[in-house]
Amino acid sequence: MDKYDAYEKYQEFDEQYPRQPGANRYAKPKPGKKKPKPAELQAQLSDFDDNIAAWVPSYAAALDPRHYERQWLIESIGPFYRDNVVTDVTRRVKGGKEANVYCCTAHPATGLELIAAKLYRPRILRTLKNDAVYKAGRQLRGEDGKLMKGRREKLALLQKTTFGKQLDTTWWIGNEFSTQQALFEAGAAVPRPIGHNGNTILMEYIGDENMAAPALIDSAPERGEAADLFDEILHNVRLMLRLHRIHGDLSPYNILHWNGSAVIIDFPQMVDARTNPHAYDLLRRDLARVCAYFARFGVRADAEEIARDMWLPYMGALP
Repeated sequence: MDKYDAYEKYQEFDEQYPRQPGANRYAKPKPGKKKPKPAELQAQLSDFDDNIAAWVPSYAAALDPRHYERQWLIESIGPFYRDNVVTDVTRRVKGGKEANVYCCTAHPATGLELIAAKLYRPRILRTLKNDAVYKAGRQLRGEDGKLMKGRREKLALLQKTTFGKQLDTTWWIGNEFSTQQALFEAGAAVPRPIGHNGNTILMEYIGDENMAAPALIDSAPERGEAADLFDEILHNVRLMLRLHRIHGDLSPYNILHWNGSAVIIDFPQMVDARTNPHAYDLLRRDLARVCAYFARFGVRADAEEIARDMWLPYMGALP
């Protein structure tokens, strides 16, 4: 069992079986389940640069030294500390089945005050439903962005070996970062991407030192503001389509609302409209979710009509 497996098992147990007062969180495991020796576990969790090992961010320091999240966080964000990108991790902003998001203080060299660190859980693919829909027509690329053409890689993916699962995870995370980078450079309302390494993506933090920007689902825009936000989101959907991209999972849960503007996040499942056979259906679903949310605030729109008005000109412009 490697360090990621250990953390994943801990996190699943922690979520499903909340601890009772006085319960022994380090009780002896049931027969048949081999408990790693302390020395072995420490070796698994401490296999990183000495400079990183000496760094304990504020949030991690508040956790029990034996807490898996503490070591997972230090190892994931530590390389960015070593490279003078972040100086501290102050709090966990969001926890989810796929990833946790943390607020970091940025190194002055970045020109930023705060950075968001998105740490994907090791078993992300277990939570992605119908991932074949999003993968259709997409070429597999590694962390360096180059196409994976080797027979070994294809066989590993087909057989779902440990190596194949690692490739699959790399594919999802690398796709998110490269997509976000392309959208940001094109002027889309997305957080500025800063870097990625392994299971971690760094990006501009949306919010301030007191709070993170809320998702639309947790916001209640005024009637006049809602119409402007709706138009802003549609503009970004059109912009993405001009770049041959469809979000694929757009909803009020992954659109942030901050200072009167909308910021779109979460791009691992974004598809290429030129090659994915499900592209139009995904576009219609994205727009239906957005229209349904804004209908609550008096914005009336026909998602099917908007989808057609976007799709037909786009298809007509393709070579």
